[in-house]
Amino acid sequence: MIDPQRIAADPAISAFVTANAGSGKTKTLIDRVARLLLAGAAPETILCVTYTKAAAAEMQRRLFDLLGGWSVRPDAELREALARLEGKPVDGYDHLALSKARALFARALETPGGLKIQTIHAFCEKLLRRFPLEAGVSPGFRVMDDAASAAVASAARKAVARQAMGDAGPVADAYARFSVALDFGSFQEMFAAFETRRAAIAAYIEDCGGLAGLPGAIAAACGLPGLLDPQAVEDAALSPPAIDAAAWRRAAEALRLGSEKTDVPNGLKAAEVAEAAARGESRPELVRAILFTAAGEPRKTCATKQVDPAVCAWLTEEQERLCEAFRTAKAARVAWDTVYALTLAAAYVAAYDAEKRRAGTLDFADLIEKTCALLASRPAAAWV
Repeated sequence: MIDPQRIAADPAISAFVTANAGSGKTKTLIDRVARLLLAGAAPETILCVTYTKAAAAEMQRRLFDLLGGWSVRPDAELREALARLEGKPVDGYDHLALSKARALFARALETPGGLKIQTIHAFCEKLLRRFPLEAGVSPGFRVMDDAASAAVASAARKAVARQAMGDAGPVADAYARFSVALDFGSFQEMFAAFETRRAAIAAYIEDCGGLAGLPGAIAAACGLPGLLDPQAVEDAALSPPAIDAAAWRRAAEALRLGSEKTDVPNGLKAAEVAEAAARGESRPELVRAILFTAAGEPRKTCATKQVDPAVCAWLTEEQERLCEAFRTAKAARVAWDTVYALTLAAAYVAAYDAEKRRAGTLDFADLIEKTCALLASRPAAAWV
């Protein structure tokens, strides 16, 4: 039976591994490093990158435990361990091969700077410090700790608030929208979300053609011809001439012949809708009560067969027309809120970046983004 962990640990192949927690991903990585060392790779040429300091420390500990165990094992036990690791016959390991395996622990300990098992952020920081000009960062940059990050975020939020209060433009409108619609905690969480996703937000806004192109792009994404006033869409659907006085009068007369519990009361409401429509006025609350539940769900338009089927069919068509209008209004609200959110995000990201530059610092996201850009840029990537 083929062992997938042994295949993934083979240093002669490139492998991408995805697996659940506790299934042996770290062991596979350690086995791969051990096999690289057995194959003659210099310890200083091997790089292991993980996400947390705890994971890096655990990987290094387990690797040293493995190599240290080899250095003191009897010949028979070491042959079996190496055979299991590499999938080779036990008798394929002579005394020279065993001696090389036992010496790996000392070689790893004596490697200048130690084995390179580090976090992604530590790796990026080291690379940026080595090539600051190519990466476009200050040679003396500092990496923000939690306290510095919180201070920069706080200053950026205050800068956005000052901009909103001193400006009558889009930022002020967006700030006013969410500062009222959200509670304080949710409002602060929104800015934290902007911070963690700022690269994706900036890229999306750029793809839309900047803030000027944002409304059109968002409207199109929501299936709208442009940014619409959601309240105006609903009001138009619930007012004359969309509300036909004659048709609602016929519905009122027909409903009065139906059930006393549901149809008759709806008939009285329909009569009020018809009278108001004849005067050019709207009664949206009555139309909603006839056709929709309190939760906004479509209800059965006629309760009994005594009501004219043609009228019932017309009420269903009217219900469907209003449902479509409400869907359009909902899409318009989503579009407006999205434009507001991205407008506020752009202002916050700009303020956040300005505060970081003022402090001469980079955060963890910057380390990764600038390293990706450094390794992808030409011609600098050729020598980096």
